[in-house]
Amino acid sequence: MRKKLFVSILSIMVSFALFGQMRPGWINSEMRGMEFPSNVFFTGYIGGTTRSGETLETAKQRLSRDAQSELIESIRIQIVSTTDSESRSIRINQTERLTSEFTARVQTVSEAKVAAMRTETFFDRETRMIHAFAYVRITDLANYYQSQISLWLNEVEGTLNTAIQLAERGRKRQALEKSEAVIELFANVLYAQDLLTAISVAKGQRANDQILQQNRSQQLRNRLIHTIADLENSIYIFLEIVEVVDGESVDFITTRLPGILTDKDCNCNFTEFEDQADFVIRINARLVRCWNTESDVAFCTASATVSVLNTHSQRILRPNIPEVREGWTRNDRERAIEATFRTLTNTIAEQILPMIRN
Repeated sequence: MRKKLFVSILSIMVSFALFGQMRPGWINSEMRGMEFPSNVFFTGYIGGTTRSGETLETAKQRLSRDAQSELIESIRIQIVSTTDSESRSIRINQTERLTSEFTARVQTVSEAKVAAMRTETFFDRETRMIHAFAYVRITDLANYYQSQISLWLNEVEGTLNTAIQLAERGRKRQALEKSEAVIELFANVLYAQDLLTAISVAKGQRANDQILQQNRSQQLRNRLIHTIADLENSIYIFLEIVEVVDGESVDFITTRLPGILTDKDCNCNFTEFEDQADFVIRINARLVRCWNTESDVAFCTASATVSVLNTHSQRILRPNIPEVREGWTRNDRERAIEATFRTLTNTIAEQILPMIRN
């Protein structure tokens, strides 16, 4: 310690005596390595001159950013040498698209400004050189990211719960947007976990789960993956149904059709918001007529016109729905009407299922 202090003081005295300037010790690579050892600091150094038309202050700012980038790159190299972020991303999901997104977002985070980083510049009037130096104490960095993991995971959980709630309310688009926001948040978590792992390895230690919270993050990642998969694979349907009997509105089809489609494994979710739907189905149904027979059986007929709009292709299909007839004993007209609309509902479901599956 005394030797290092003596060398630092001597370097400063020599620099000041030779150049009349208080030259910082970090300008010299050897001194930089002694004052900022790699087991204590991450560092980045850049030297350069002003460009044509560039002020000294602007050049200092540019080189400061370059020095910060050098520091960040040194962190990235340390992480890559001790962890495998890409393979971790592959393990946490089932789709290639999500894999590439996680990997890309982690890379984006790693290029962001590092917390607790400090930057200094020095302009050498003798050589006209500008020196920029960025550094961060490894323990400060580790403490920051260790405390942030819990905060980010709390934010992940809250945002993911919001996405699930939006999906349950039929808000597919907003649910997907929230899920994408969760991916952004997870990028922070994954970067922090990789960084803390790299720091632990550099110290000859092993980062424990209490610090990394990998079990919790794994559970949340699984929920996210399933949520996105459900949203992307599910068909969201908006139903607009008008059904009339004797001039009065009824709800025979309205109450039965969603259940029939679900039972036939259409992988459907029904939304009250037309702008959220993958398919917009419009049905106009009416009772045509009823009559009694000599055998005391009441018969009724009903018809419907149906359109199926694919909101992505904007293609409209109009299935041909045949008129249906059903009867009921004892001239029970009400039962005959209900039976007729039940059959009409089944007929509509059979016609539209192939359209929404394709």
